[in-house]
This record gives sequence, C-alpha cells and structure tokens, in this order.
Amino acid sequence: MKLFYRKSGKGCPLIILHGLYGSGDNWFTIGRKLSKYFTVYLVHQRNHGSSPHHPEFNYSVMTSDLEELFADEKINNACLLGHSMGGKVAMNFTLKHPQKVRKLVIIDIAMKNYFLSGEFAPQAVMHQKIVKALSELKINQTDNRKEIEQELSREIPDKSVCQFLLKNLKRNENGEFYWGMNLMAIEDNLAELLEAVEATQSKFLGPTLVIRGIHSGYINDADKEEFSYYFPAVTFHDFDAGHWIHGEKPRELIQLLLEFLPIR
Repeated sequence: MKLFYRKSGKGCPLIILHGLYGSGDNWFTIGRKLSKYFTVYLVHQRNHGSSPHHPEFNYSVMTSDLEELFADEKINNACLLGHSMGGKVAMNFTLKHPQKVRKLVIIDIAMKNYFLSGEFAPQAVMHQKIVKALSELKINQTDNRKEIEQELSREIPDKSVCQFLLKNLKRNENGEFYWGMNLMAIEDNLAELLEAVEATQSKFLGPTLVIRGIHSGYINDADKEEFSYYFPAVTFHDFDAGHWIHGEKPRELIQLLLEFLPIR
C-alpha cells in the first residue's frame, strides 16, 4: 500500500511512525524542528490519517507498507522512530531489514502481546473501551462537535485522551461528521494490533533508544531483558509522562532525539 506522508528538510532520512488512533500530523511540530537536521517523513499508516483504508490490518502488512515507502523513495538507510503501534512496526521492519536502519527509537511500547500479558491487561481493556466508545457515538445524528465531545467524555474522562481521539473527527462536503480513521478495521483487528513483535532469529546491532513514559504502564523493567536480547546496543530513558510523551514533553523529547540521532 502506498502510504500518505509529509516530507521536509534534508539530511539523513528520519521516518516517524505514529501510534493507534493517530497520524503523522500528531508529530508535525516535532518533525518541523527535526527537519533542520534530517529529511523527515511524517507517515500516515494504513487506516489512519490520509492513507488508504483496508480491512487487512496487522504488523505484517504494515511492515510491507513501510518496505514499499523505502523502495519508492529509494531509501537505502534511515533512522526509524516509532510510537506505540508505530514502534512495533519499526521493530518488525528493523529486525527484518537491519541493514536498512541506522538508528532506532522506540517510544513507550514493549515487544510483548498485551492481550497475553496479565500485568498489562489494563492496556488491552483501555483500547477495547476506546473502540467501543467511538463505535457507539452517533456522530451522524448531530452537527454539534461539542455534543460529541461531551458524550465521549462520559466514557473517556481523561480530557487529553478524549481530545486526541477527536482529532479524527472530520466533516464531509455536506457538513456531516465521520471518522477519518478506519474504525471498523481497528475494531475488527484490535487483537492483532496488540500482538507481540513477530518472532525472528535476527538481531539489530545498531544504536537503539527505548523511551518510556513512567505513568503509562506500557513498559516495565522486566521488558528490558527482551529489548536487550534483540537490540544489544539499546539504551533506556524514562520521562515523567504518560503514553503520549510527544504531546506532554515535546521540548525534552526533541532534545533527547538530537542527542541520540546522527546530525550529519
């Protein structure tokens, strides 16, 4: 699948992959700052943003989408940054094509299957709750965005999460609301989207940075062993933040990325 992306800057290619319910636009401010030093690709993954919709939605096809982008743009070697779902796509791609990745940044996602990780069951429950809340919203029965926000907030009381999700609310040419993301594909494939990084015999020996939001619960100390096995040159950094670190701590994140990534 040919993905939509925004390209800016010059230098070493830096491909940024967003998380579930997001889009490359969530990274616009950070991407603009980084484009002073890199050729930045803000990618919209399938079923999100301005990229095509398709009922098949798993890490295998998302990795193939990224392979197609590399081929179309004639990218031989790039830095990869992935947040949440995008982090798993980045890890799958890197372990499959280690020679194509210069440095890897993973933000607030572990390699595990969250449905099968008892300690992390709340993460799976949260996503199920989000999808159910979005699916049950009768967005076609109102022309008032505030009403939709109020209704969603009853199920998703965290204001920052609610606002993040509502970035997907769009209007068509008739002024009617619709979801920009493919909500049906997300709902139908949610279990696959919470699966582990694909089993592999490969390792990535290049520099890897794993960033954790200490209040999110997506990564714990026990996950470091698995990261260290598949990414032996890994370093870890904690932020006093939740899951959406790029929204909560953008300046600090940019500084850390500039220290880690190759500015040349």
